[in-house]
Amino acid sequence: MSRDHRAMADALVDGYLGSRLEQAGDPPGLREAVVDLAATAFANPDLEELMRHQLEQLRGRGSKAIPDAYFADEAATEDALQRAAAGLRVAAAQNGRILDPRSFERGAALRLADNPRLALRAELARVPRPATRPEELRWSLEPAPWAHDRDETDRWPPPGLDAAASLRCLPGGASALARVEDGPHAGWIQIGMIERHLTRARRYPDRPSRLVLIGVGLEITDTAPPARSLPFASSPWHLWIAPWWRLEPTTNAGAAIQQLSTLSAPVVALADDGRGGALLRRAGLGGPPFLLAPVLPLVVALGLEPTPGISGFSLGDGDGPGLVGRQWRGHLVHDGNYQPLAPAVEGADLVVRPDLFARVLDIVGKGRTCTGVSVSCRDGDEDGEDE
Repeated sequence: MSRDHRAMADALVDGYLGSRLEQAGDPPGLREAVVDLAATAFANPDLEELMRHQLEQLRGRGSKAIPDAYFADEAATEDALQRAAAGLRVAAAQNGRILDPRSFERGAALRLADNPRLALRAELARVPRPATRPEELRWSLEPAPWAHDRDETDRWPPPGLDAAASLRCLPGGASALARVEDGPHAGWIQIGMIERHLTRARRYPDRPSRLVLIGVGLEITDTAPPARSLPFASSPWHLWIAPWWRLEPTTNAGAAIQQLSTLSAPVVALADDGRGGALLRRAGLGGPPFLLAPVLPLVVALGLEPTPGISGFSLGDGDGPGLVGRQWRGHLVHDGNYQPLAPAVEGADLVVRPDLFARVLDIVGKGRTCTGVSVSCRDGDEDGEDE
């Protein structure tokens, strides 16, 4: 077994299984056992050959993009987890802990089994691409304008990007936030939005990959936010599906209101898998490239809980849904190779009911809000996946 196989197993266990191991309480020795089993599987030449065939079938010649699929390395890592977890109760017994087999096995299965809820809820939350965005970002309504333009000199960077990129906060404080114009959430306020415009590198005609990334978020601040910082905090995505007291049983509404009335920070978060994470983390098969969520103190202060029944990303109160996360993707383009089209635009936002928004402003205090913005572009990167 080479050091590369071990490093590959270590990285996959962190990225693919890390959240489940953490939810299970990181049982002593389990992670190490999974890495050992996965590294042994990766050393098998048959697995490498299978992965090569999978990539050849799922992407075009010359492309370096990773298709959204379940590959042999992930299957081997999943198998390693289940094999190692099967011995947890025996390992506990060897260390003097005799556990009830039925309740332990049921609990371990719930915590360690693969969880499709993120992908399913993301599909339920999908909407046609909305036009909701602040006035200063109206230039971004045209999706990847350079994608179908023969002469790109006037279309890259998109007109209006440079002016927006020079801003860290939009003028007008919270009044700069956009309102939803139509549909079931007409009149609601968009307190957060993130959108990516991406075209991959093409060989004919020869063009580099190009990426525009836009972020908008409501922030609480007594001073100007740091330059080049993002208008987002970080929160686990599980707050969309679990009551807040399960995630943070030590807090209460009074403490949350006190925190919001004194802190200087974003109130919109880039949701992650519970371990923190980089922007545009690959969320797994079917998962969205990014997801917005309210910070936990906001949820607690407003007394919101996951909306009952079948829904996407929705929190509500006695008056019904009050804070909703929406997802969108579309405007298919290709990179000149013989492979499926890919969406040029993917985005997400966070909209809140007007009465709840008024309560937020009352809690935060007059003059302590700003509409943070981050706009950037890049060309020449091959994949644009890990921004």
